[in-house]
Amino acid sequence: MRIAYAGLRRQEEFKALAQKLGFTPLLFPTQATEKVPVPEWEDHLLELGRGVDLFLATTGVGVRDLLQGAKTLGLDLRGPLAEAHRLARGAKAARVLREEGLPPQATGDGTSSSLIPLLPQGMGKAALQLYGKPLPLLETALRERGYQVLPLMPYRHLPNPEGIRALEEGILEGAVEAVAFVAAIQVEFLFEGAEDPKALQEALNTRVKAVAVGRVTADALREWGVRPFYVDEKERMGSMLQGFRKALEEEPWATSP
Repeated sequence: MRIAYAGLRRQEEFKALAQKLGFTPLLFPTQATEKVPVPEWEDHLLELGRGVDLFLATTGVGVRDLLQGAKTLGLDLRGPLAEAHRLARGAKAARVLREEGLPPQATGDGTSSSLIPLLPQGMGKAALQLYGKPLPLLETALRERGYQVLPLMPYRHLPNPEGIRALEEGILEGAVEAVAFVAAIQVEFLFEGAEDPKALQEALNTRVKAVAVGRVTADALREWGVRPFYVDEKERMGSMLQGFRKALEEEPWATSP
C-alpha cells in the first residue's frame, strides 16, 4: 500500500518505519516551518526573563526553541520559569518541560481548549508559547481571568504549495492509497490550498484512507468532512503506523499492505 506523509519533520523516520511494516512511503509535506528570528521577539523574551506568573507550553519543539532563543541573548529562562505556574497542552510539551527540570503542574489532553479549565484565577502576567499561529481561544480565556498576555512565537507555519499540489494530485489520481497526518495544520493547509476540496473530501472518505496522530488532527479532518480511518491516541508515529496496519488487517476485505 502506498501511504503518503503530509508532515515536514521526521520524514526519514517515517520512511524507515513504513518500509519496515511493508508500506511504500511517499513524502508530500503540505507545510513549511520557519523559525522566527530572535530580533523579532527579543522584547518578549526579555520580558519573560523578568518573570511571569503563568507559563503555557503548547509544543515541545516550541519550548526548546524558546529556551534556545533566550540563550542567544544571554538569558537562562529556567530560573524565571521555575517560579511560574506551568501548564502543558499535551504529552509532548510536558515531556520537554520535565526534561528541562520544569515539570508542569497540570497537563491537558493535547487540545488548546483542555487548558482552559486548568487556568488558575488571578491577576498577573501569563506567557503563552504559540505554535506557529495565534491562539485567540486561549488568549481570550487568559484575559477573562485577569491576566496580561505575553505571546511568544518561536516558529511559524507556512503552506507548502508544491507539496499540497502533489498530494492532491496523488489522492485524486489514485497514486496514493492512504495519507498520514501528524498535525492539524497539515490538514488545514491541504484543504485550504486544494484546487478541488470537494473531490478531495470524497476521495478521502471512499478510496483513500486518512490516518491521524491524536485527537486534534482527527478533529481537523472531521471539520473538513473527512472520517478518519484510523486515529492513534498515543500520538506516536510508530504506534500510528502499527495501529493502521492492524486496522487494515481487521477489515473484512483486508489485503496485505
